[in-house]
Amino acid sequence: MADQEVIKHTKEIITVLGDKNSSFWHKLKDFFLEIFIIVFAVSLSIWFHNWSEHRNEQRVTRTFLLGLRDDIQADIVQTKDILEEYKKYKLVYTYLSKIDEAKDPNKDSLKLAISYINDNTFLRPHKSRFNGFLSAGKIMTIENDSLTQDILSYYEEVLPSLNSSENGWIGQNDLLNTYLNDNVKDFENDMSVFKVLATPKAKHLAKSLIPWPQLLARYEAVIVEGNKIIATINRMYADSR
Repeated sequence: MADQEVIKHTKEIITVLGDKNSSFWHKLKDFFLEIFIIVFAVSLSIWFHNWSEHRNEQRVTRTFLLGLRDDIQADIVQTKDILEEYKKYKLVYTYLSKIDEAKDPNKDSLKLAISYINDNTFLRPHKSRFNGFLSAGKIMTIENDSLTQDILSYYEEVLPSLNSSENGWIGQNDLLNTYLNDNVKDFENDMSVFKVLATPKAKHLAKSLIPWPQLLARYEAVIVEGNKIIATINRMYADSR
């Protein structure tokens, strides 16, 4: 539409300049009028194009943020479940770190503890939506700067820090399992497993698996920072809660 207007008024300029019946000042006035109309038409076209692009951009951003809210909520639910598991790990590995080979163990407690040794858990964060949006170069279309920083911090600092701690815990768990596999003669016999678990090395490894404060704090950070992001998105899009 704007192109047609420019063409139309460009022809008008040519017509005006070629009009032998008009005075110089009349031609000059008409010339500047046509130029003004052309500039206005182009400016209006650019403004409308930018407005339309911005509107579409914000529609995509809204869809992203609402989806991200659901992703982070799922992370939080999973994290809370994991923290409940770590409460059990704390009891199990505290028990295993203190067993005494000279004393007969409670068979039920021992069997339960042994069943947990092969168990581990870790957060599987929902990152694909964020990674796709970031790699597409769209993260700066979020017009709330503090929200942008919170999202970047969550995915690039909070989650990686937790993953590092999780890897440390799982590594210790692997060491204990390797030690048992190398030394237990009969895994079907709980007392055979008990004898190895009662050794100083196994007890030391068990003690290292009592969830340490930093690990638990990093899980809590996922919940706190995640809820902060969710609250901001809810305020931005109150109609989609």
